[in-house]
Amino acid sequence: MTRAFLGLFAVLVLVGVSAASAPLLVDGVVASVGNEPILQSDLVQDAGPAIQNLRSSATSQEAFEREVEKALRAALEQAVEYQILYQEAKTAGIKVPDDDVEKRMGMIKKQYESSEAFQKALEESGRTMSDFRERIKRQIMAMSMGIGKRREFEKQAVVSESDMAQYYQDHSGDFVHPPRVQVRRIFIAADKGPKARKEAKAKLEAVRDELALGAAFADLAKARSQGPEAAEGGLVGWVKKGDLVPELDNALEGVSVGGLSPITETEYGFTLMKVEAREVEGTTPYESARKEIEPILRKKVGDEHYQKWMGGLRKRSNVRVFM
Repeated sequence: MTRAFLGLFAVLVLVGVSAASAPLLVDGVVASVGNEPILQSDLVQDAGPAIQNLRSSATSQEAFEREVEKALRAALEQAVEYQILYQEAKTAGIKVPDDDVEKRMGMIKKQYESSEAFQKALEESGRTMSDFRERIKRQIMAMSMGIGKRREFEKQAVVSESDMAQYYQDHSGDFVHPPRVQVRRIFIAADKGPKARKEAKAKLEAVRDELALGAAFADLAKARSQGPEAAEGGLVGWVKKGDLVPELDNALEGVSVGGLSPITETEYGFTLMKVEAREVEGTTPYESARKEIEPILRKKVGDEHYQKWMGGLRKRSNVRVFM
């Protein structure tokens, strides 16, 4: 490890890589983007959860130290990218709803043992709640900018028929599938409290009633689902046995095409699924596979353009790394 990383590692060991205390013991500038500094405390806070997992899975102290250094370097690279993207987001006039900031803050607070532990960490770090909120807002603006650019590059990507045919030939084994089912879902998140569970289930029961009256599943998924695929009408895509958590796997058994699963509870909340299609074991023909191949290739080309774009921004942003 470099001396700077050894210093950070020593702090992580001293605090037990606790998300509630890691930011308290270190500070200093590890990098800068233009005139904006990136602090050690931010880096340790961002890397803390990943490093806690490494502590429980590492086979030796040496292996742990190697993985810690990787995690810290990854956190540093992400922090630099976020700062560059934040500046681009400001220029583009990207706005972040207050509700999105509060939701993200709530997710971070849950990493702490209690609300009191979070508040103590905040106070001892010398930061205010306003400082914390502003940092989260900047991160969301940066992520929005990055996601938007990736989608723009993917949309602009040119994928030819010959490109798709070649991919199908080169990855023929990927298109041999076991029995599978194409699924849409409406997901309502809920914590483990009985009140939250009851309310989440009631929301899905109301959705099921609307479906019985003739509402379109995709439309309700767009309007009500809290799953990442909500914007696509809840389309999860093709899944095989074992792709979903056991509760959802079991809920799909015996559901006919066009039918609905029971409302199913998991540790994350409640889910209602619709079976769009079923297929027995076989090989997906090219004409069907090309619908899966095109977005894969678009993403690949989009990623290449995104990395080139980010590289140009990084050169213009006067990035300095002091570690």
